[in-house]
Amino acid sequence: MPLPDTSLSLLSRLRDEDDHTGWQVSWKRFLELYNGPLTAMAAGIYRHHTGHAVPPQQAIEDVVASVVVDFFKRDRFDPERGRLRTYLRVLTNARIVDMLRKEKPLDHDSMADREELAESLPAESPEEERSFQQALLATLIEDLREQIPLRQFEIFEMVKLKGISPDAAAAELGVNRGVIDNTIYKVMIRLREIAASPEYEEEYEKPSF
Repeated sequence: MPLPDTSLSLLSRLRDEDDHTGWQVSWKRFLELYNGPLTAMAAGIYRHHTGHAVPPQQAIEDVVASVVVDFFKRDRFDPERGRLRTYLRVLTNARIVDMLRKEKPLDHDSMADREELAESLPAESPEEERSFQQALLATLIEDLREQIPLRQFEIFEMVKLKGISPDAAAAELGVNRGVIDNTIYKVMIRLREIAASPEYEEEYEKPSF
């Protein structure tokens, strides 16, 4: 049975609004995968503006929810204006500033206007960086799952994701070891091809496999 047309990566489909149904599904899946990075991002930016070591959990959840709603209210992300990752940080920063302004009027001596704030965002924290890298890997795996036969992904998942030895995988699946090794070799080539696509190289540092 032929595989469905999945030449576009998840990150590409986020920008393909012509396919309305696929676009909505892609955004939903993307936001599921990137809820962790958005939370880490919001917490880091909140700490930057307030100096609070431990941001209120409810405040962070509200900010993340607002950012998600903003995604769907806006027409679409424009990749020509910058990276998606940067866009997320600016959008998150804007929502945090709005929230702080509602809590207490901002003193211009202590906090500049929104445009200046967007340009002076703090550097990504190690937690945020790790969270984004994990989400990136999850996105790659999501794309890989769609672009290779199910049997190949099953073998890849057993050996590379679950840590089952090739010999044990071969025994469990009733195939010889050569089938396992050959499959892993082919899948890793495909994974590297996906990771080298413009969508990933544009948004993130290229992961190493």
